[in-house]
Amino acid sequence: MIRFLLFFFSLCLTLAAAEPATYPAQVVKHRVAADGSESLLTPVARYVDAAGRTVDLVGAVHLGDARYYRALNRAFPRYDKVLYEMVDGEGVPEMLRLARKVGQGTATAEEAERFDAMVQQNGDGEGNLFGNMLSHYYVMMSQLLDLRLQMEIIDYSLPNMVFADMSSKELSAAMKQRGESWLRLILSSMFEESGTTSLSVLSMDAVQLRRTMIRALATESGSSLEHSAIVVSRNERCMEVLDRELTTAESGARIAIFYGAMHLRDMHYRMLERGFKLQGVQWLTAIRA
Repeated sequence: MIRFLLFFFSLCLTLAAAEPATYPAQVVKHRVAADGSESLLTPVARYVDAAGRTVDLVGAVHLGDARYYRALNRAFPRYDKVLYEMVDGEGVPEMLRLARKVGQGTATAEEAERFDAMVQQNGDGEGNLFGNMLSHYYVMMSQLLDLRLQMEIIDYSLPNMVFADMSSKELSAAMKQRGESWLRLILSSMFEESGTTSLSVLSMDAVQLRRTMIRALATESGSSLEHSAIVVSRNERCMEVLDRELTTAESGARIAIFYGAMHLRDMHYRMLERGFKLQGVQWLTAIRA
């Protein structure tokens, strides 16, 4: 069971074995405090190019402490652009802005009609069967771990939010081209060796389960996902959007790329290819246990 749950969490956070003189050798950190408490830290890696433009790679987890997401909400308005990941999420910022208006009773008839159409469209489309499964498991994990969902707290309605991901149809096509499928990825994860039994997981409380998850993530190789379309193809799309934004970004511009931490190693090399240099890494506490 723990391997099955870990697979879904790994869709937003896959660790790779350390490699000397490369970043990110660690995509997250596992910290143990003097009082025995444990935490999972995610990185914010800063890159600067010769034109003085800054790009921060903000490694995310889709489940975390509420204070972690609130800290990101406070940081995001300070960027000129925030490129975000979300398969089929292109219309989310507008939908959230319209939802706020509808809820406040200030939406025009045209805005209310457009909002209803967007909600209807959001439930359709190729690939949503797995998306619904994934959402179900994230909700279940948030309850098991006593954590919050990223989508619950992150404010995607900010005007500087820029969609930088694929549609489910595009992702399915990219996976097919690579000979990949969701079923194969799930099965390969389920049958990987694990020292944690389903029975032991069921006997844990939320704190114990969070610590088990943190430790597992801190040692997970992630090879089954790191070179898959889930990472590589979506990173390629994200970099296309970054290139577009950079064409109009002046010296001093600040851009954030808010993507799952498993994407950072590949993105690091793509940033270097674009003439950016790594300036440093700060670490945010995403989960406490």
